[in-house]
Amino acid sequence: MKRWHLPTLETSSDKRTAREPGADAPRVPSVGAQKPRVLFTSPECRLVALDLGAGDELPDHHVRERAVLQVLSGRVAIEASGEAVECAAGAVVTFDPGERHALRGLDDARLLLVLAPWPAEGHNTATEREHDQHLPANATAEPLDSSPPAAASGRLET
Repeated sequence: MKRWHLPTLETSSDKRTAREPGADAPRVPSVGAQKPRVLFTSPECRLVALDLGAGDELPDHHVRERAVLQVLSGRVAIEASGEAVECAAGAVVTFDPGERHALRGLDDARLLLVLAPWPAEGHNTATEREHDQHLPANATAEPLDSSPPAAASGRLET
C-alpha cells in the first residue's frame, strides 16, 4: 500500500543545480508555474498531483489516455468539447482519450489527475523510450504514519 495526504503534499521542486545528476539531487521549490508530481505509475494507471495558481493556464492539449481530474482545493475553469465550466473543490471531470481541453486557475488550486491505461497505445513516439514503470524518487510524498493530521478530514489513500 502507498499513501499520500494530498492537502499537505509538498509543492513541486527543481534540482538545485540543473545539471546535477540523479533523481535524488538536492532540490529547491519551483518558481512560477508548478510542475506535475507523479505520485504513482503502473501499466494500469498514472496518478499525478498538480498545483495550478490563480491565473495560471494549461493551454489547449490532449492526452492519449482516459483522464479523470479531481479538484482537491481551489477553483479552475475548464474548456472542453465546446463547453466551458467552473469547477470547485470536490468536482470530478473525465476526458475521453484524445479529447482536447484547457484549464485555467481561478484560485490557487490543487488537482489530482488519473491517466489510464498508462501509457496508452501511441503515447510514446518512435524516438521516445518507454516510460519507466516505477515511483520516481523525486516526485513522491513521504509515506504517512497511520494517523493523519487532525485537521485533515479528506484524506485520500492509494
